[in-house]
Amino acid sequence: MVTVKVSSKGQIVLPKAIREKFGIKEGDELEVLDFGDEIVIVPVKKDLKLRGLVKFEKPVREILQEIRKEEEELEVRE
Repeated sequence: MVTVKVSSKGQIVLPKAIREKFGIKEGDELEVLDFGDEIVIVPVKKDLKLRGLVKFEKPVREILQEIRKEEEELEVRE
């Protein structure tokens, strides 16, 4: 786990190791997802060759929310 601080302008700095691991460069866009009591930051890839390669019946955000709910239910059972 990596901890970062929020600046007075609401900005954070992604550690170099994270940027390198996910190939995040200056000017790249990141999507910030709100899952109630969790925030998830996801790189937005603009590789048009892959666009439309995978089709989902539901929006990815909804799928991720369902997975989080299932994980929480499993944690309660343990």
